[in-house]
Amino acid sequence: MKHGTQRDLLLIRGGTVVTGQASLRVDVLCGGVGEILAVGPALEAPTGCTTIDAGGLLVLPGGVDPHTGIGADEAGFSATAAALAGGTTTVIDVMRPHGQDMAQAWRDWRQAAARAPVDVGLRMGLPDAGGAVMGGMDMLVGHGVNSFHLSMAGGMGDHAILDLAAHAAGLGALCVIEAQNAQAMAYLHAALDHAGVSGGEACPLACPPAIEGEAVGRALMLAGLVGAPVHVGPVSTAGACAAIIAARAQARRVQAHVLAPHLVLDEAVYDAGDPAPYLIRPPFRDSTHRRALWGALACGAVGMVASGFSPAGQAGHGVAGGLAERMRVVWRHGVQAGVMEAEEFVRATSEAAARAFNIYPRKGAIMPGADADLVLWNPDAQEMRPASAGGLYGGIALGGQPECVIRGGVVAFRDGAPHEGAGSSAYVPCPAFRPGLSVRMRQAARLSV
Repeated sequence: MKHGTQRDLLLIRGGTVVTGQASLRVDVLCGGVGEILAVGPALEAPTGCTTIDAGGLLVLPGGVDPHTGIGADEAGFSATAAALAGGTTTVIDVMRPHGQDMAQAWRDWRQAAARAPVDVGLRMGLPDAGGAVMGGMDMLVGHGVNSFHLSMAGGMGDHAILDLAAHAAGLGALCVIEAQNAQAMAYLHAALDHAGVSGGEACPLACPPAIEGEAVGRALMLAGLVGAPVHVGPVSTAGACAAIIAARAQARRVQAHVLAPHLVLDEAVYDAGDPAPYLIRPPFRDSTHRRALWGALACGAVGMVASGFSPAGQAGHGVAGGLAERMRVVWRHGVQAGVMEAEEFVRATSEAAARAFNIYPRKGAIMPGADADLVLWNPDAQEMRPASAGGLYGGIALGGQPECVIRGGVVAFRDGAPHEGAGSSAYVPCPAFRPGLSVRMRQAARLSV
């Protein structure tokens, strides 16, 4: 069962359904245990069915955020109510065990995530390539975890990456590599500390674009040596985009994500009175790199947009806000600016992540059998956040607006407020990819290298 209990019938009538493939004027009937029952023109309302008029609105699949860093933090998951308000109904969260046994880390995470207002999937961070870690990977794949976070930025070496990527590929799982050159960053940090440069000024200087470009290229090369599909991110530079495009041109299985704030903020944020919200990794870049990110997003080389939310906002581990604005940033500066079509927006904010982590078409789709996660979206809304408002997006224009968010066939957010009785999260197991892909694709990847 998807959401565990039988749901009342709900008909969404009169809106324009937008998927990653097309936009159609059709109705959507929801029910069962939280799934879509029918999609079609002028559907008849069954007896006892609640009808919502979506006239003048777009009906989108619920957003899928492919990278948050909440971990075993129950208060952090409560904060994902902001994601729901922004149209995101599913998050893929990164859990870092921090020395814990991986089985215990998994149990702690499930307990913390159980009462989230959005649906949740897990990506486990891996500390090293020891035998206990390999066994933990086997266990987690059995629990519906099909992706593992490897941090070059955190100091993971090439040998460990080769071992872990090869093992993950054998399990039908995906490695997501945070690609930054840790040794170069450490050297630059030490030099800056010696020179008395710290805080906002030091953040971009300690991680210049060349460090990311080199690391992304190396991550793709290493994955290719063992024939493993790979996902890199977050990416923030033109060099990283170029490396990804080149690898895809060689028929390599490469995916990537960008953080929403990197699409609209630049290095000027470090001149602010309080640069603390912007001390993240990778840092904010100049407009040349921002334009490259939009180009890579529009052409699909960088397929998806994440919030990068981390409740602690620790340097190097995401941003302390931005859950509600993720989709609105892409709509305003992508669709309303003429860079993307509405269908491309759906792919970047929902479908691509669902496909990448093997939960499509349960998520990211509007079709019979898919989860009834829907967003009734006002495409014309625009808002200029005043700079005085502070926060991550103070002074930034936002566009589009969720008028109603439905999760599992139940209205969860409407008219600017959460709805009581929407229920808690459903765990979304991410199934392993087909083992039959392995032999031929891994050999092809090796040959391309």
